[in-house]
Amino acid sequence: MLFMTGCATMFNGSTQTVNIRSNDELAKLYVNEDYMGQRSAVYTFKKKENYVIKAEKPGCQTTSITPQKTFDPTTLLGILVDWGIISILVVDGAATGAWQKFSQTNFVIDPNC
Repeated sequence: MLFMTGCATMFNGSTQTVNIRSNDELAKLYVNEDYMGQRSAVYTFKKKENYVIKAEKPGCQTTSITPQKTFDPTTLLGILVDWGIISILVVDGAATGAWQKFSQTNFVIDPNC
């Protein structure tokens, strides 16, 4: 059972909750082309996936943001478990993507009017 999870997955999970909002009341917010609502939204990002956040408003130019990822240092604890062979490379890396995290969890995005 110990080898079935990586340290970053175990301590920080394989997802992150992200808050998205716009200063424009009429802005429609999208995550990967999925409509999230107007003005504000909360979305759960899977660390393994890539996302594009967009704000649209009729008569305005659409604005996009691609959230950036950074290395999650908790992953390195896997070296103590199995020298990182399974816990880091397989679980935190290939299976869940938990060896990285989104560097930002709050986004303010406005259409360019």
